[in-house]
Amino acid sequence: MRLIDKLPFIKPSEDRYTLLPPSVLELPFTGKKEKVALSFSFGNNFYRGLPYGGKEGKKFSPFEKIYETEEVDLDTLLIDLGQEIKKLEEQEGINLKKTRFGTYIPTSYGIARLYTFPKTLSKGELRNTIDLYIQNEIAEVFSDKEVVYSYDFLETKKDEPYKVLVAIVEREIVQKLLAFAKGLEITLDVISYEPVCLLNLGFKEKLPVPFTIIYTDVNKILIFSYQKDRITYEVFPYLFSTDQNMEDVLNLLIWDIRNYIVLNDLTNLYLSGLVLEYEELTEYFLEKLPIFGIVSIDDYPNRYILNYTLAERLINV
Repeated sequence: MRLIDKLPFIKPSEDRYTLLPPSVLELPFTGKKEKVALSFSFGNNFYRGLPYGGKEGKKFSPFEKIYETEEVDLDTLLIDLGQEIKKLEEQEGINLKKTRFGTYIPTSYGIARLYTFPKTLSKGELRNTIDLYIQNEIAEVFSDKEVVYSYDFLETKKDEPYKVLVAIVEREIVQKLLAFAKGLEITLDVISYEPVCLLNLGFKEKLPVPFTIIYTDVNKILIFSYQKDRITYEVFPYLFSTDQNMEDVLNLLIWDIRNYIVLNDLTNLYLSGLVLEYEELTEYFLEKLPIFGIVSIDDYPNRYILNYTLAERLINV
């Protein structure tokens, strides 16, 4: 299963639409010209990037910076990230003008929803109904903020209802990213959203539905679940550390996560992300939580798994 790359017949009006394509493309690249993509991401205390030449292409070194403070001003972080990207031309021999760029917006800047609608609706009725649902979400969640949004259709069988995936994010973060790209004289080919990337990761790995991904990062643990007719997700803030003195904090967090899993009746849990780089921590999570399997990558540290998922989409466009 994958997300459809382009809307079959409707999309948001142009004044509300921005590129937040949730699609995973798995088409092989057959041309002779070398392709390079750069997928970068950021949080309140880190940034990281993955230059990627495809599975058979040239290998590049990923990069990351974790700040010592718990939160860094986003403008400062983007300045540091921009300087890091500029170094790639000299250090890795990457031509930035010929590189495809993509990023995803952190969960805290938006929301994602999955709606289902009967296929008996006409095109006009479907468009109006989707827009009504989105406007209600905006009024409820973003009453004091300007937003941009995008939606796309998941593949369904003939007798199944439409499944519409919606991403709504704060306009300010999109504007900052576009200004960041303009300052580097690059183009952002994809601006996605973190929960959408996790959904794509599940589709890409062909996880059985329903599935839940426990994604671990330097500043949080994000639980994302995809079921037949809905998605749910929850962020558990956590400042990652291998210090044994943090064990009590982690124990309390794991207790909260277990309660969340039970209350939401989540099944088919997969562990992913940063903790897989540490054997003891991986064993700890496997022991404390009802985890069904692991989602990992081979060629890069597991903290880059969402960057890798997005880079695959970029390289195969």
